[in-house]
Amino acid sequence: MSKQITSRARVSLREIEESADGYTYKTFLVRWRENGKDRKKRFKNQAEAEGFVLTKEVELGNESVSLHNTVTRLSPDQVREAESAFQRLGDRYTISEAVEFFLSNFTRPDFTIPIAKAVRAFLEAKEKDGVRPRSIVQLESSLRQFEAFAFIHGLTEGEKIALESGRASLAKQALATPEEIARKMPKEHRAPFRAAVREAGEGSPAVLPEVLAALPAEVRNAAADTREDIERKRHPSDWQIVAEIRGNVSEPDLHTVTTPLVEAFLRSLRGKDGISNASRKTWNNFRADLHSFFAWCADSQRRWLPNNPASPIVKFKVSRGIPDILSLGQAEALMNHVSSFEKGALVPYFALALFAGLRTGDDGELHKLANHPERGKLIDLDNGVIHIQPEISKTGQYRQVKIRENLSRWLVAYPLPILPVNHSRLIKGVRAQFKLTHDILRHTFFSMHIAAFESVGRAALEGGNTEGIIRRHYLNMTSAGEGKRFWEIQPATGEKIVQIA
Repeated sequence: MSKQITSRARVSLREIEESADGYTYKTFLVRWRENGKDRKKRFKNQAEAEGFVLTKEVELGNESVSLHNTVTRLSPDQVREAESAFQRLGDRYTISEAVEFFLSNFTRPDFTIPIAKAVRAFLEAKEKDGVRPRSIVQLESSLRQFEAFAFIHGLTEGEKIALESGRASLAKQALATPEEIARKMPKEHRAPFRAAVREAGEGSPAVLPEVLAALPAEVRNAAADTREDIERKRHPSDWQIVAEIRGNVSEPDLHTVTTPLVEAFLRSLRGKDGISNASRKTWNNFRADLHSFFAWCADSQRRWLPNNPASPIVKFKVSRGIPDILSLGQAEALMNHVSSFEKGALVPYFALALFAGLRTGDDGELHKLANHPERGKLIDLDNGVIHIQPEISKTGQYRQVKIRENLSRWLVAYPLPILPVNHSRLIKGVRAQFKLTHDILRHTFFSMHIAAFESVGRAALEGGNTEGIIRRHYLNMTSAGEGKRFWEIQPATGEKIVQIA
C-alpha cells in the first residue's frame, strides 16, 4: 500500500507500507528523472526523504533557471548546500535566522559518548565515592528508565514496530497460568475455579477465557482480579524491551539529550496503578537523580554536555505532611510483644530503633552497627553512649547517642545479638503486625525526645538531623507528660532472660 505525500515538478515522494516476516513497516520512496533515466531512493523516515526531495529539486532546477555569475569563496559543494538551505527555508525564515537559532541551541561536544556508557561511568564513580548501596540502586533505576526512554525516542518508525512486537512477545511469556491464579485467589473460590480448570482439560493460560466463562460471577471476578494483579507485576518494562533489540540499533549519544526530552520522560512517569500520573514527589525524585547525573557529565573534568538539560525543569514544592509516630500505648505494646516473642530475640533491634533513633533498613545505621566488628565498644553501656562512626552514619559524620536509663535496662536484660538468625523474616512479621511504616520508630524517637527534654539542638545532635528539620516536623507531636513516660518504658522486673548464642 502506498500514499502520495508530495509531488513537485521533477521529484515525487510516496509513503510505502510493506510487510516482511510478520512485521509491517513504512518506508519513504523518492522518484525523479535525471540524465534521461528514472531514479529512485528509499528512506527510513519522512524528514530525511523530504530533505532529499528539496535538495534534488534545487539540483535539477539549476538546469533550467537563470544562473548568476557571482564571485564567491564557497566551494561548488558549499554553494549547492546553501541553495538547498534557501529552498528548504522558503519565505518563512532567513538563513541568518536559522543559523542564529542553531548556534544558540546546539553545541556539538568535542567528545561524544552514548547515554548507556555515561550512565555506567557515573554509577561506578558514585560507588567509588562511597555512596550508599541503597542510593546507588535508586540512581540506577531512575537512569536506566530514562536511558530506555531516550533509546525508544530515537528509533525510526520501522524500528518502533519491531520494538512493540518484542513487547507483545514478552507480554505473552508473562501470562498467569490457572494454577498460579488458584494459589493466590481467595481460599473460598479456589475449589470451584480448579474444578473448572480440570473440566477444560488443560492448564495453560490459553484456556482461561473458557474457564472464566463457566464460573459464577463472584468466582469469575475474583479470578480475573487475581490474574490482573499477577500480570500487572510481570508487565515487561521499557528497559526489558530495549534489552531485546539493542545491539541491532545505534545507541543515542548523550549530547543529543535536550530539556524537552527530559521533560517528556518525567511526564511519562506513572503511579503505582500504571494509569494515573506519577506524584509530584516522584517527579522531584526522578528530576533530582537526572540533574545529578547531567551535572556530573557537564563537569569541567568531563564536559560531555555543554549544560545541564534538567536545570530548567520545574521542581515542585511538596509538603511532607505530619510524620507518623507511635503513641505511648503503642510503643509500650510493641516492646511488651517483642520481649515475649522468640525469647526476646528482637528486643535489641527494636529498643535501639525506638530509644536511640537509629535508622533502620538493610543499609541503615542499625544494620551497620550490628555488623560492625567493634560493636561491643561502640555501644558503651558503662559511659551511657552509642558511638556512631562515620562509616555507620548516613551523613558520614561521627555523632553520639545517649543511652538513657530505660534503653540501658533493655540492653542489659537482653544481652543478645542485634540481628538474630532469620532477623529479616522476624522483623517483617512484627512490622506487619503493628503496621509500622518505614521511619515510624525514628519519628517517634524525635517526637518523644522533644516532648520530654525540650531541646531541638540535643535531638538534632543525637539523631543526626538538622535543627530546621526537627522544628518543621517534630515539635508538639505529643504532650510533655507522654514524652516523659515514653522514656520510662522498660522490661518488667524479675523477667527471666534466656540468652541466645
